[in-house]
Amino acid sequence: MNERLSLTGAAPFPVRTVRIALLISVLLVLIGLVLFYQATRFAQRAHVRTDHGVMVEIGPQGCTPSTLSVPAGRTVFSIRNMSNRAVEWEILDGVMVVEERENIAPGFTQTLTANLAAGSYVITCGLLSNPRGRLEVLPVPAEHETPRALSKVDFIGPLSEYRVYVGVQSAELADAVAALSAALGSGDMAGARTAYVTAHAVYARIAPVAALFSDLDHRIDAQAALFASGEAAPAFSGFYRIASGLFAHGQTRELVPVAKALAADIATLAQRTDALSLQPAQLANIAARRIEQVTPLARGQSADAVDALEQIGATLEGVREIGQLLKPFFDSQPAVGQALVSDLNQLDATLHSLRDGDHFLPESRVPAAARAALAQQLDKLADDFRRANPALGL
Repeated sequence: MNERLSLTGAAPFPVRTVRIALLISVLLVLIGLVLFYQATRFAQRAHVRTDHGVMVEIGPQGCTPSTLSVPAGRTVFSIRNMSNRAVEWEILDGVMVVEERENIAPGFTQTLTANLAAGSYVITCGLLSNPRGRLEVLPVPAEHETPRALSKVDFIGPLSEYRVYVGVQSAELADAVAALSAALGSGDMAGARTAYVTAHAVYARIAPVAALFSDLDHRIDAQAALFASGEAAPAFSGFYRIASGLFAHGQTRELVPVAKALAADIATLAQRTDALSLQPAQLANIAARRIEQVTPLARGQSADAVDALEQIGATLEGVREIGQLLKPFFDSQPAVGQALVSDLNQLDATLHSLRDGDHFLPESRVPAAARAALAQQLDKLADDFRRANPALGL
């Protein structure tokens, strides 16, 4: 008999059929392993983006990587300063500042959360004299977009009020810079120093919106430390160039050309802010960014500042205007609105305690404990404004 019997007495499957079945099983296992691996890698990538975001290192001469690509929507950037001096990192849409992180200390990492629309952006990489990088924000399917609870229609009133406020302050700024230029031209050292502090304070009130225009803000209010060659940098101009000449070198008439250039930039700024169409989500963001810009002044970390408390006080006036405009929208999140108002008032009280009549105390008379408290309150207020947009669904 040519056919073998199995132990059960039944005829076995042909050998070829068994081999084919085994081969198919192995292939299915392999396909399953590949699919599992791909799914795991996808989950890992998703986890990295959610929890860690995008890492950027800033060196002495630029960013690594210098070109970034992220999906539209919310992204958390971690910016590590690998240089030996404090730096800033900005996301620009043309000359418009979309988001920024100021005063990143050497060796430290700071995070920046940005909600970006699809498009091409430019990134600054530390010193203003460093080459710039690029950020590509890729579109995402509409079903993944986060719906907004409020629209620009809801903000027509507040945005119009803020536009009027900025217009009034811009006119006052032009007059203040003209007075500064006149005092410099006449050689009036004391008058020029007083006019400088006054004009710089007016700028601080509108600095939240003025800082949106990176080219103008860098010419008007950039400190020498932001340039590789410091005060010797040809691009070093504006308020801090005048402060250096006035307070450190005893110059007056030599600064008239700088003051004229400043006046021209202030006029251009007024034209741009008048034509600017702010979005609702920008109000809280620009307030938070401005507070973060002046916080190092409270800690005494700026060698260029001769009017630190005046700048902080004027900044508080400007961001308070924004806070008041946002206040009516916090009905659904009252704790956020109450914290914002409370922290504004607390900061105002602290600044009042550092006054001597109509003027702030000289820097030498400000106690270290008061500086620390002021910086802590500024940090808290910036956090309040950072919480505003999520609370409002923006």
